[in-house]
Amino acid sequence: MFSRRVPDPAHRNPLARAVSRRRRLGAPILDLTLANPTQVGLVSHPGVLAALTDPAGATYAPDPCGDAGARVALARDLARRRPAKLKPRPQDLVLAASTSEAYSWLFKLLCDPGDEILVPAPGYPLFAHLAALEGVTAVTYPLALQDRWRLDLEDVAVRVTSRTRAVVVVSPHNPTGWTLSNGEAAALMKLAAARNLVVISDEVFADFQFTGHRDWCSLPEQAAGKPAPCLALAGRGGRRVSLGGLSKEAGLPQMKVGWLLLGGEARWRREALARLELIADTYLSLATPQQKALPAWLRGARPYRRELRRRLTENRRVLARALSRKNRGELLSSAGGWSAVIRLPMVRDDQEDALALLREEGVLVHPGYYYDFTGGTFLVLSLLPRPGDFAEGVARLAAYLDRRPQGGGKF
Repeated sequence: MFSRRVPDPAHRNPLARAVSRRRRLGAPILDLTLANPTQVGLVSHPGVLAALTDPAGATYAPDPCGDAGARVALARDLARRRPAKLKPRPQDLVLAASTSEAYSWLFKLLCDPGDEILVPAPGYPLFAHLAALEGVTAVTYPLALQDRWRLDLEDVAVRVTSRTRAVVVVSPHNPTGWTLSNGEAAALMKLAAARNLVVISDEVFADFQFTGHRDWCSLPEQAAGKPAPCLALAGRGGRRVSLGGLSKEAGLPQMKVGWLLLGGEARWRREALARLELIADTYLSLATPQQKALPAWLRGARPYRRELRRRLTENRRVLARALSRKNRGELLSSAGGWSAVIRLPMVRDDQEDALALLREEGVLVHPGYYYDFTGGTFLVLSLLPRPGDFAEGVARLAAYLDRRPQGGGKF
C-alpha cells in the first residue's frame, strides 16, 4: 500500500524503547543529547515575535526565490560573518522553509530517480532519509580518523559512478567536528570538475568553531585562527552550493528559515537558479511574515552566538577534564560544531554502553552507530545543555566509565 521510500515508523531501536519506558515510569533522564537551542536556557532572541508583526507580512506577493529585501539583508549578514574571496550576491540566494527543504530542492534539481549523491560517514542520518524521499541513493564516503579526522579524496573518487551527481560536505561536520580546509576544498572542487559533479557544502555550524584551541582542533589552519571557507564564495570555478539556516545560526529552529547560496561558474549559477525558481514556485513554502522578519532576526542573533560559543567551549572543557583520568575514554579532536565524540575501549558495543549508562546513571547519550561510526566503540554527546546539567551528566558518565570493564584499554 505504501511507498518503499518511507520506512515503517513503528520500528524503534532498543535505546528509544528504553527511553520511552523510563519516561512512562516517571524516572528522570539527564539528557546529554539535547540539540534544541530553545530548550537549553540560552539568551532569548530580542524582539523575535515582534518582528513578525511587520504590516508588510499581511500582503501576499510571492517571489519564488524569497523576498528581495530579505535576500539583501542575508547577503550583507553573510558577508560580515563569513569573509571570503568573493562577496555574496542577493540574486544567488534562494530562501527555503528549512535547510532540509533546501537539500530536497537540490536533489530534485540535480538527480533523476536512481541517481546517487555522496555523503560523509560518520554523519547525521538525515541525508539517507532526504535522499530516499526523492528516489535518490545516498552513498557514503568515509572520514578517516587518524590523529584527527581527515578527508581522503581517493576514498571519495572511488565511489563516483556514472549515476553520481553531487558530493555533500558538512563543515564543521556533525558530529565529528571535522572542518573542510582550504586545501581540501580546492582538491574536492578539482575532483568535482573532472567528474562533472556539484559540491554541496552544509555550513549551518560555521559560526561555532573552536578557533585558537590547538588541542581541540582537527586542522592546523583552524588552530591558527583561519575560518573555514564558505565554499560558494571561495572561487569562481566549478559548481558549488553553500547551505545555511536560522535554526543553528540564529537559534531559531521554530521560525523555519533556511537558504542556499549558489557559487562557481556564472553559467551554472544562471541555469541552476532558473530551475530552482521553478521548483520553489511549485511549493512557495516560506511564509511572508518570516521573510519580512528575517532582517531583524539576523541583526538580533549576535548575543545568542556569543553566549553559545562560550557554552560550547566551557562544556567541552568540563568533558575534557573528566576524561583526562586514565581509562575513562578518549575525547576525539574537533574543530567545531555542537557535538563531542568519545571513543571507548572495545569491550562492548556502543549501544550496550548507551543502554547501561541510561539504566545505571539515568544519563542519555547517543551510541556511535546512530551516526555510522565503525571500527570502535563511540558515544556522542551534545555540548548544548545547561552547564549545570552538563557537568552533572558528565560526572555520572565518569562514574560509569570508572566501573566499566576496560579490556586492556585498547580502542
